[in-house]
Amino acid sequence: MPKVEENVKRAPQLYLLDGSSYIYRAYYGYRDLATSDGMATNAVFGFTKMLLDLIQKNSPDHLAVILDRPREETFRREIYPGYKANRDAMPEDLLAQVPYINKILLALNIPALEAPGFEADDVIATLARRYAAEGVQVTVVTGDKDLMQIIDERIGLLDTMKDKRSGPQEVIDRFGIPPELVPDVLGLAGATSDNIPGVPGIGETTAAELVRRFGSLEGVLEWKHLVSGKKRKENLHAHADQARLSKKLATVRYDVDIEVSLDELQRKSPDLSKLMPLLRELELEALEIAFTQPAPGVVELYSDGSGRDSGPGGYGVVLRYAGHEKELSGFELVSTSQRMELLAAIKGLEALHNPSTVHVFSDSQYLVQGMGKWIYSWIHNGRLEEPDALANQDLWTQLVALAQKHEITWQWVRGHAGHPFNERCDRLAKRAAEDGVRAVEAANQPMETIQEENTRSEPDMPVKQEPIPVREDSEFDAEEDGQLRLC
Repeated sequence: MPKVEENVKRAPQLYLLDGSSYIYRAYYGYRDLATSDGMATNAVFGFTKMLLDLIQKNSPDHLAVILDRPREETFRREIYPGYKANRDAMPEDLLAQVPYINKILLALNIPALEAPGFEADDVIATLARRYAAEGVQVTVVTGDKDLMQIIDERIGLLDTMKDKRSGPQEVIDRFGIPPELVPDVLGLAGATSDNIPGVPGIGETTAAELVRRFGSLEGVLEWKHLVSGKKRKENLHAHADQARLSKKLATVRYDVDIEVSLDELQRKSPDLSKLMPLLRELELEALEIAFTQPAPGVVELYSDGSGRDSGPGGYGVVLRYAGHEKELSGFELVSTSQRMELLAAIKGLEALHNPSTVHVFSDSQYLVQGMGKWIYSWIHNGRLEEPDALANQDLWTQLVALAQKHEITWQWVRGHAGHPFNERCDRLAKRAAEDGVRAVEAANQPMETIQEENTRSEPDMPVKQEPIPVREDSEFDAEEDGQLRLC
C-alpha cells in the first residue's frame, strides 16, 4: 500500500494565566528592586520577566491574563463570610505596583480579564471549557491544585515554577480519582489557604482514599458507618453540611458571563511606543534590553555554554535580526564549559548564510577576550597552526575561519545578572544538556560524544548580501596572550 501523507493541522494553543498567582510569585521571588527615588518595582519586573519567559518557551497562539476581583466582592464570600478571611491584605509596596502591571499588560497587547462577583478560577474555567469545546488546546498557567478539577484531554495545567504539566493522568496519579471529583476531595479535606473548613481530622490523602472508595463526597457521607475510626465517623456525621459547603466553595463555575472572542485573545506584538517609556520610567533596564531591536543591518548573536570538566555540556544561542529571532541549542556528552562557550559562538555564526555585521554577546571572558584581543597574537605567533599549542585549538581555528566571513564585534555581558538574552541562552544550554543526557540514557547508547541541535520554527533570518571587509591588525602583543592565563 502506498504511503499516504496526511496534513495534520495543529490545534490552536490558548494559554490562560492565573494573574494574581503570578503577581505574588513575582513579588516574593524578586526582592530589593526599586527606582532611584525608592519606588519598589520587584513585582513589575518579576511578573514581566516571567511572562516573557512563558511566551518565549511556549509560543502560544492566544494568551490572556486572568485577574482576581477583591475577595469581598465574590459570591463565595456571600455564602461563607469566612472564605479567605485568613489572608493578609496585599502589602502596600505590592499594591502600588499593580497599576503598573496593568499598564505593562496594556502595552504588551495582552488582554487582562476579570468578572464582577467571580474569582479568576471561575473565569479561567469558563473560558477553558468554552474554547476547548471549539477544538482549542488550552493550557492554564497556575500552581493552584484546585484547578485540577477542570483538566480534560484538551485542558491542561502548567506550573512554570516547577516546569510541570498536568493532564488527566497526573490527577489520577495524585488523587487516584478523575479530575471532576477533585472538589469532592477538597470538600472533605478543606483548603487552609482559602479558609475552607472541610471535615476536621481528614487530610488530602485520606479524603482522596475515601472518595476513591465510595465514589463521591455524598457517597462517603452516606456510607460513613463503613469508614474506619470512631472519631472520623463522628466528624463525618457532625460536619456533613460543612463538607457540602466546602465542596461548593471549592467547585469552580463554568457559567461566568464574559464576552471575549478567541480572535481578541490572539497574541499580538507589543506597542513599543507605550512600553519603552514605561520601562524607562520604572528604570527596568534589563527589560528595556529585551524589547530593544537590533540596529538596522546588524545581527545580534547571544551565546552561552554550560558544562563541567569532562562532563555533559550544552550550548544555547539566540540570533536576532530586524524583528526576527532564532534559537539554537545542542549537546555534547563529554565536554568542558570553555568548549561549550566556543561551540555556542560557532553554531551561531554557522547559521548566518551570508556575510553580515554581527554583534556577539557572551558572558565568557574566555571567548570575548580570545576573539577580541588574543587571537591576533596567536595568529602572529603561529599558535593556531602549531599542534597542541592551544587548548581547544580546533574550535579557535573554526571561529577564526567563520569570523573572516563577517564583520564582528565581541562584547562581554555579566552572567546571571538579569540580562534577558544571556539568561535565555543559559536556559537553552542547560536544558539541551539535560535532555541530551536523558536521551542517551533512554537509548542506552555508548558513552561517546553526540550532538543534537534544535531550532525553533522561525524562518531563517535575512542577512546582508554584500561582502563585509575583515578587520586586520598589523601589531601583535605577545604579553596579552590570555590563553596562558585561562588555560
